[in-house]
Amino acid sequence: MMHSSSQLRLGAYTLLLSTLPMQQATAQPGGAEAPTAVRLDPMATDLAPYADGGDLLRSAPGVSAGRMGGHGLDPVIRGQSQNQINIVDSGSMTYGACPNRMDPPAATAGFGRASSVTVERGYQSVTHAAGGSGGAVILERNPPEFDEQSRWSVSTHAGAVENGSTFGAGVNASFDLGEGFYLMGFTEAQDAGNYTDGSGATVRSAYTQTAWGLTLGYARDGADLALDLERDRTTDVLFPGAGMDSPMSETTVYRLRGGVDMDAGALTRIEGSAYLSTVDHAMDNFTLRAVGMMAARTPSRSDTHGGKIEAQLAFGATDAKIGMDLQSNNRDAMLYSGPAAMQAQVLTENPAFARFNMWPDVTTRQISLYAESETQLGADMMLTLGARYDRVRASAGKADEVPAGAAVSPNTLYNAQYGTVFDKSRTENNLGGLARLDWQVAPGATLFFGASRVVRTADATERAMAKSNWIGNPDIAPEKHHQLDLGVEMRGGDWSLMTAAFVDEVDDYILRDAFSAPGMTTYRNVDARLAGIELQGRRAFGAWELSGDATWTYGQNRSDDRPLAQIPPLAGKVALSYGADAWRAGARVNWAVKQTRIDPARDPAATPGYATLDLFGEYEVAPGSVLMAGVANLTDRTYANHLSRANVFDPAMVQVNEPGRSVYLRFEARF
Repeated sequence: MMHSSSQLRLGAYTLLLSTLPMQQATAQPGGAEAPTAVRLDPMATDLAPYADGGDLLRSAPGVSAGRMGGHGLDPVIRGQSQNQINIVDSGSMTYGACPNRMDPPAATAGFGRASSVTVERGYQSVTHAAGGSGGAVILERNPPEFDEQSRWSVSTHAGAVENGSTFGAGVNASFDLGEGFYLMGFTEAQDAGNYTDGSGATVRSAYTQTAWGLTLGYARDGADLALDLERDRTTDVLFPGAGMDSPMSETTVYRLRGGVDMDAGALTRIEGSAYLSTVDHAMDNFTLRAVGMMAARTPSRSDTHGGKIEAQLAFGATDAKIGMDLQSNNRDAMLYSGPAAMQAQVLTENPAFARFNMWPDVTTRQISLYAESETQLGADMMLTLGARYDRVRASAGKADEVPAGAAVSPNTLYNAQYGTVFDKSRTENNLGGLARLDWQVAPGATLFFGASRVVRTADATERAMAKSNWIGNPDIAPEKHHQLDLGVEMRGGDWSLMTAAFVDEVDDYILRDAFSAPGMTTYRNVDARLAGIELQGRRAFGAWELSGDATWTYGQNRSDDRPLAQIPPLAGKVALSYGADAWRAGARVNWAVKQTRIDPARDPAATPGYATLDLFGEYEVAPGSVLMAGVANLTDRTYANHLSRANVFDPAMVQVNEPGRSVYLRFEARF
């Protein structure tokens, strides 16, 4: 069992990825995939263990992440983040319950349980829910396959990281119940302490995470149906980049998904899904750290339900999808605070200490229609067309309520800042679409060009946050992204190269504004431009393999003639590995140049460049059993990613240093 050096790995929490060969543009209809998409496999091996899905995703080409602690990293693609990126887990979507994004969707999505993971950079399909202007991360799950001699399969893993005393383990099992029915289950756990940075300073980054789930499914004769129940619980999570820590966050997902092949003329298949995800979260500044003059606590929740029905058709050289989807998210958060001596009352959420209804029962409901087609134009050309309509309705059920321990309602704050209130629902009718042409100009060489329009509605924070120094805008307009992509993909028998460029002209970009009103964070629409260049490639020389990638992103607030905040610098990786028989070993350099294009109101400062060195290796000790080891940041470099996170008390950004030298070991076995 050998793995190529282009593979990516998540260790101690069984989140594993590996890059698979990109699809050729001349694949048959229904199989085309944008060259700017990276197809990933959850069962690969060669990077250091990762804390969660956000930490994992930044190992993919063109993906970065903002760090606020050891857990809860938030991915960034093409300079866009948060709900500018759709994370779709087997047809379901989950939105975190923390106003400070301690629990972003990538932190609890089931990467380690996915059959495939696709990272789409930019807007590549109208089928992956509303919005997603920066891209999408698509997790898919297939029914298990059983050997004729066995009606069950089990995989186990265990791993440890020396820096931070991190240990994780897990088990995945599948059972054939007969007649097409099957049962799948998993359990995972990870415990991490505080790590040290390259200077030996302790970074408050500890956390404990456990997860379990069951799937009862059926797959036979072109029909499949699966019912999932999953629960993820994260406790005692420390955040040096925030004014609070999280004693508890719990996510529960119920999901029904399936499809049936059809033989009805052009209709070839019908697929559908329905889901409910609930997230309960709490953060405070006294349970896991020494309390200051004031004790504060924010319990919050985020409940999302939705579904999708899609018809797949084939006629002539065209494959098409026509569908409808629904997504409704409701969020509620209350900030309690009082003198330090009153922390017991704050902990029990005594109504007399309720200060701000930060998310006043905010509901965002989107009902959508879409259609997308792929047409083979001769042997060498594929045309993709798509259109999407989203009907959006947003409301705040408690906007006029004054918390018992406060003097103002959310509407009072909205009116003081924007001259409006949130008594009536806001509605939007958003139209988007795309066109992409993939043209094989020579054997192994494909040119691609795409144009798209995607509209992203504001989230609960941008539209309805209600705190004295952090106020959402009920009348904020949705973002309108107009994107162009072009590039070339080339590959031979032992090499591949892809380069792409994009520009995104954004009308009504939703700006988190920290400079117009001193001491305040507000939201307003501006015109903006995002652009960038992406490069990735690999070359094999016998048993040796060289691979690398680089990404440059530019962001400009055109209305105010200043850089957009939180845009990653030019960065990338270069790796060289050697493999023979049952082992492989290699080294990788991760690098970024200095970022000087900043928004001083939100970026902490210009960020120095860096280069770090990783060593990795693996050995197949027996069929199906692999031992992996390595050292991340071998030279113990002190550095921080440019991307940072604000906190609920002080909206100013805080940079958190990355881990110093980290030795890791992991073992994985399949039965």
